[in-house]
Amino acid sequence: MKHIFLSLIALLATLSMVSCQQEDWESNVGYLRIEVGTNAYVDTKAIPENYNPQQIAVQIVNSKGEVVESTDDWETLKGTQLRLAPGQYTVNASSNGFDGSESGFDVPYYAGSQQITVETGKEVTANITCTLANVKVTVNYDDSFQKFASATTTVSSALEGVAALDFVMGSELKPGYFPVGDLTVTVNVTNQAGEQHSQSTSIADVKARKHYILNFKVADAGSIEKPTISINGEEIIFTFTFDVSTEASTQLEVQPANAWSNFAYLEGGVLSSEGELDPAAMRFEYKTADAEEWQTCSATYESESQKYTATLTELTPATEYNYRLVYEKDGNAYASDIVTFITETATTLHNGNMDTWTQSGNTWYPGSSEEAGNTTCFWNTSNPGTSQGMGAIGGAVNPTQGVSSPVHTPDGKAAELKSTQKMSVFAAASLYTGSFLGLDGMSANMEFGKPFTSRPSTLHGFYKYTPGVIDKLDRTPEGISITQGETMDQCAIFIALATKSFQFNNKNEEQYIDYANDPAIIAYGELPSGIATSGDNYVEFNIPLIYRDLITKPTHIIIVCSASKYGDYMTGSTSSVMYIDDLELIYGQPTTAQE
Repeated sequence: MKHIFLSLIALLATLSMVSCQQEDWESNVGYLRIEVGTNAYVDTKAIPENYNPQQIAVQIVNSKGEVVESTDDWETLKGTQLRLAPGQYTVNASSNGFDGSESGFDVPYYAGSQQITVETGKEVTANITCTLANVKVTVNYDDSFQKFASATTTVSSALEGVAALDFVMGSELKPGYFPVGDLTVTVNVTNQAGEQHSQSTSIADVKARKHYILNFKVADAGSIEKPTISINGEEIIFTFTFDVSTEASTQLEVQPANAWSNFAYLEGGVLSSEGELDPAAMRFEYKTADAEEWQTCSATYESESQKYTATLTELTPATEYNYRLVYEKDGNAYASDIVTFITETATTLHNGNMDTWTQSGNTWYPGSSEEAGNTTCFWNTSNPGTSQGMGAIGGAVNPTQGVSSPVHTPDGKAAELKSTQKMSVFAAASLYTGSFLGLDGMSANMEFGKPFTSRPSTLHGFYKYTPGVIDKLDRTPEGISITQGETMDQCAIFIALATKSFQFNNKNEEQYIDYANDPAIIAYGELPSGIATSGDNYVEFNIPLIYRDLITKPTHIIIVCSASKYGDYMTGSTSSVMYIDDLELIYGQPTTAQE
């Protein structure tokens, strides 16, 4: 390991008294003498012009963060004394002209720091060790790799804006340097027949001062291995074995799996073949990452796309799996590279049982005291609009509250949604995932959607609904006919998965979410009927999510329950009451728009 050592010796001189004034002034300062020495060799071969990692810049920073002395080259301070006031200082030393934030060949970056305290009449010594502050990567190609027509290893950083570096077989392989961040190693080879193959591996938990050595060799016939890793001091050696013929051969490939919480879609194909392969002899193999034995899954051949597909079921959420495509017939055996995937977490619905409610001021919130009234609250209601600010004139009203009866689960609570009016303005009772953003006159600014990245198949729950005759009619959606005093109110329950949240004002119809056509909505489902429930008990419901996109993952979940379906149009009944209890998300294979 290469180090640069800086010895900083603070020499505090006692000066002879010339006068009382002179003595008081001199006794309140110290003298810092900087002597820098190196005791390690740094390879300067092919160092880029104008950059020399051995040229060490020094900064002396006081306790206020002020730079009291600095130099681009510590050698300029040799033999000099720096006068400093007593106090605490930080001495920073680093390679001059480069901060290590970019990648490059032959650009090591060294840095070190230490705090010192200067006291009147005392001597202090600070020793700084400058060590490698970025990450060193070297690539070696085994002699067996020389049989390939070409090979290039690309090392890329997970950090934004950091350029990838290519290590080309046959060229001078200089060491590359990266800022600290996870790395991805991708090697691309072309055999003598012009066939191309690629393999990628991620290197996580990358640390400064580490030397990552990547060794590539051709594997023994029939072997399928992950990179082996060995650690020797500050060096971490990755040995990659390639099960790829250097000549023309049969090669299989698989695509990254589309993994959901408890199932995954697999896809593979034939990259090259020396002869005709029997689709019936092709299969997928899979296992958890820590298992030794492979399990088998039949592969379906799609002649039009010439792809093999399968759906793995009964998987465990949040679990790492490996899979590959395998062919075996008449003594011929081939296997693709192994691809790793992690199943999604089957995220539960926060406070879905509706048991937690908190009153803050005059407003009831469906959540804990920590959530109540702030943007972290997962669930929200229309309550702030009728219990706060202008909405509280004439007395606070909470259309949506937690109640202990009637409930679906004994000893728990349920959400009670009672539509009402405030100052002659209709106030539909609602419960939704999102945020209440405040009143705008007599209308409300709202945001639908809370962060959520899982992909459930169904919203399951229980509800009880007693509608009233619509006695408040302001506006209606296009194509909907309502007669005030005659038409019965309806309730609404729907769920959507989206790639963003939506902000709108409930008086501005142009801002309403177009759940049927907005490209940010990847799945949607709603209660098929909003009429009254039968009997006195809760009614169970299942709302399947209809997926329009099976690839894109959501970033937000929207669930909306309302005792008055057209409440956002200020239309409904002031006597409609709905109860919601025990909401949960079910995870299974999705329903698509084509089904």
